[in-house]
Amino acid sequence: MMLQIDRVTSLDTYDLNSLIEESIAEGYRFIKRLVDEFEDGSNRFNKTGEALFVALIDNRVVGVGGLNIDPYRDDKNVGRVRHVYVLKSSRRLGVGKELLRTIIEEAKKHFSILTLTTDNPVADRLYIASGFTKVEGWNKASHIYRIGASNDEKVRD
Repeated sequence: MMLQIDRVTSLDTYDLNSLIEESIAEGYRFIKRLVDEFEDGSNRFNKTGEALFVALIDNRVVGVGGLNIDPYRDDKNVGRVRHVYVLKSSRRLGVGKELLRTIIEEAKKHFSILTLTTDNPVADRLYIASGFTKVEGWNKASHIYRIGASNDEKVRD
C-alpha cells in the first residue's frame, strides 16, 4: 500500500466520484458540495493559507480534506478544517490521520487556531487524538486546535 497526499489546485486530474457516491450513501452531502463549490468558483481553497488535499492509495483517490479561512469568524488568523472524508475501504489505515496531519502542518504556516464541526463519533476520536479540543459556545465549531507547542507532540504520534 502506497499512501500519498497531494495538494490540489485543480480537480480535473482526480476522480472524486467514488467519494461523492459513498458519502451521499452514508448521508453526507459535503463532498458533493465541495466539488460543486470548487467548480462554480465559490470555494477553490485558494485564498492565503487555504489548501485542498487528496489522499491516494496506489494512485486511487481514497480521501479528501481541506483548509479554509474560517468563514464564520471575522479573524484571518483562524483556519477551518473542511470536508474531510475517507472511503470506508480505506479507513483504519491511517489515511484520515495523515490527511489531518498534512492540513495541520499547512495551517501552522498561516493560522493560530483551527476550527471544525463534526457530530460523528468516529471523526471526533480522530480529531481529539490529533490534538483538537471539544468546545462549546464557539459559533459553528465543535472542536478547536490551538497552534503551538502543546499540540505538536499529539499531531506527530
